[in-house]
Amino acid sequence: MFRILAVLFVVLALAVLVGDFYLSLGGDGVVRFGALGEWWARIHRDSLLLLQPAVERHISPEIWDPGIQTLLEWPAVLEFAIAAVVFWLLHLLARWRRRRRLTRR
Repeated sequence: MFRILAVLFVVLALAVLVGDFYLSLGGDGVVRFGALGEWWARIHRDSLLLLQPAVERHISPEIWDPGIQTLLEWPAVLEFAIAAVVFWLLHLLARWRRRRRLTRR
């Protein structure tokens, strides 16, 4: 399960990276990495606009700012790459624990 999620996040990171390069072609030649919130707004703006009131009303206003709002402002490629590494490490940890459990028997 963790391996599948890691691969999924690697694919997402690569897709966003290619998209960032593509969107930078028409500019001054400097690659600008788009924030997660920008990418989300390009894909489905309405769900992004509903996220803030839903989190503030049903969970807690303190979670939105600075928590989720900060994550939405970070580069999407960085966040997806970090998520891929975390899930890959969880996969390796689960594999190590499984092997350790089998060798004890």
